[in-house]
Amino acid sequence: MNPTVIKTIRATARSWTGVLSLALLLVIAAAALAAPVLGLPDPADMAFDLYQPPGAAHWLGTDNFGRDIFARVVWGARVALIVAIGAALLSILIGSALGAVAGYFGGWVDGLLSRVFDIFLLIPTFFLILLIVALFGASLPLTIVAIALTTWPRSARLMRSQVLTLKSRVYVQAALAAGAPHWWVILRHVIPNGIAPIVTDGTILMGMAILTEAGLSFLGLGDQNMVSWGSMIFEGQRHLRLAPWMSIAPGVALLVLVASLNLLGDSVNFAMNPQLRTRGGAPKRRRGVAPPADEPAATAGAPILQVTDLRLEYAAGDRRIAAVDGVSFSLPRGGSLGIVGESGCGKSSLGSALLQTMPNNAELTGGTIRYDGRAIVLDGKPVIEGGRSRIEALRWTRMATIFQSAMNALNPVTTVRRQMVDTLRLHRPGMTRDEATARIGEVFDMIGIPRSRMNAYPHQLSGGMRQRAMIALSLILEPELVIADEPTTALDMLIQDQILGEIADLRERLNLSLILVSHDMGAVAESCETVAVMYAGRIVEIAPTRRIFDRPAHPYSRTLISALPSLTGPLETLDSLPATGSAAAEGGCRFAHACPAATALCRSTPPPAVQLGGNHVAECHYAEEFAAEPVDAAEPTATEEACA
Repeated sequence: MNPTVIKTIRATARSWTGVLSLALLLVIAAAALAAPVLGLPDPADMAFDLYQPPGAAHWLGTDNFGRDIFARVVWGARVALIVAIGAALLSILIGSALGAVAGYFGGWVDGLLSRVFDIFLLIPTFFLILLIVALFGASLPLTIVAIALTTWPRSARLMRSQVLTLKSRVYVQAALAAGAPHWWVILRHVIPNGIAPIVTDGTILMGMAILTEAGLSFLGLGDQNMVSWGSMIFEGQRHLRLAPWMSIAPGVALLVLVASLNLLGDSVNFAMNPQLRTRGGAPKRRRGVAPPADEPAATAGAPILQVTDLRLEYAAGDRRIAAVDGVSFSLPRGGSLGIVGESGCGKSSLGSALLQTMPNNAELTGGTIRYDGRAIVLDGKPVIEGGRSRIEALRWTRMATIFQSAMNALNPVTTVRRQMVDTLRLHRPGMTRDEATARIGEVFDMIGIPRSRMNAYPHQLSGGMRQRAMIALSLILEPELVIADEPTTALDMLIQDQILGEIADLRERLNLSLILVSHDMGAVAESCETVAVMYAGRIVEIAPTRRIFDRPAHPYSRTLISALPSLTGPLETLDSLPATGSAAAEGGCRFAHACPAATALCRSTPPPAVQLGGNHVAECHYAEEFAAEPVDAAEPTATEEACA
């Protein structure tokens, strides 16, 4: 079975709504399929007493003709499921095909088919079905076709929107370049990758089909040769005072089946969307704590940011992943700290924890964060003061961030000026639009963006210009601390150097404190006074920049530095390391599995934090020995030249 299908089934089975809806659907489907062999009375047999209430002989009673209602409800489930499955499949087939053609070919084909979609969506669905059934007769196959012909534009719209994004993907272009015909590309590469939201919507279509068929039968336009819940409800509503169970039984069955399909659709959508499944929806409110009663007043020499034993975990299904595991550091006012490490080591998670912008599946489990001497996180919980968390009062006014992907961080349908005006007026409600525009102009001049680009949309700016706009947005409210999360990602080397130079210049001019998150040792060497090296959720070494590059005391730091290419000299094979996820030494050093100098002590005992003097700390049993060995500097690396 396809791994994606297996993951979807498992994720659906982990939610109580998914389990409940699946259980109800399986019971209804099993009863409907087994109706002929269950030994139930013939649903059309009028052999019993009239109006018998529910009891041992007739679980749901009998109707005004002496027919067993339980048997009729079970046989009615067969009709409901046949209509649901048949109408939904036919609707999805027609809609997916036409939607894929419209989105794939575009131009006049898209324009023509889109107008057809609009026309069908404008026509009241139920009245169109009534017209079709009235003209061509009432039968179950015709009802299925009529429902499908009026609901397919839903699937067409969804598939068209999916194809518009999929057709520019590299694998589609590669298939075309390999000589595949358009129809093959649509069927093999486009539709399978865009079908997920349509499958989810299919459960909604099934519920609509069941309700539509019941409505037709209620009006006497259903197949008179078959048992329908709609016709049962119609017959029962005339005898509500005498035999209310005649309408209640099919009504409850209809409600349960349609509700189960809708719940299943929501559960499958949640299971098929990894972002919803792992990150959740709107940011959740986290339980806070009151400020400490004995909190001392901030002193002039206090660090602007102090982090103590911070711990953050992600929930991934039944697993708990420690992304930040006991991190401690302090940042002096006006200082700069570079946090480096490989992808997945916890750098960006640490940055989101500092600003309290974690996804819903992330939770701080411990630690303290103090800003300017005041606690904003205590024991992993946000500090609440005056009904508002302290971090909310600081965020963007005193603490701001530069996101690593400006194209994703900036709203694509709003001009840069509008986004900055909204930010200014949100935090400074009394500011007029003209004053906000003037402030934006000042920041643009400072960053080096022409004021003429103020009304541009993000996609109209180059990569470097977008990143400068992101920097301008972070500085618009004159914060004291900026957390830059890989601000030069996906930029070429020349633009990277310009952006880092501008950040360093702004630090000096505005006395900014800076935390630079990066995997580029050269970037932190150029921009930061202190470097912290992260590995598997911990800071394994922290020291002044010059010292850590001259005499690194942790083997992971030494490996990162030796992996940098040399600017001169012969070509050499660069060092590489196993993935962080393979570190499995319980109770030992996290780096022992990859360390070339690991011993039995490293694999069995956690390393201590060794103080090496000069604000240099390393978590390694042999830190003093490593620090005594300077890095081999036969040929200067790019990082060493930056430090020089």
